Amino acid sequence: MRLSDERIKSLQALIHKKYGLKLTDEQAQEAGLSIMRFVIAKATRKQELLKPMENNYGQSKTSK
Repeated sequence: MRLSDERIKSLQALIHKKYGLKLTDEQAQEAGLSIMRFVIAKATRKQELLKPMENNYGQSKTSK
């Protein structure tokens, strides 16, 4: 997976504005993919934590 040139430029501008860093296209590509992996891992973890609660709501109180 690769980020589009437009996304790379947007990320470079954001990082430069926020942190004063000037990243190459390849550095921005790596940073963008790292951010995406982090967000996916965080969302997956949240879903895993919610599964037990969802399962408990589906059970009746008499079906123990």
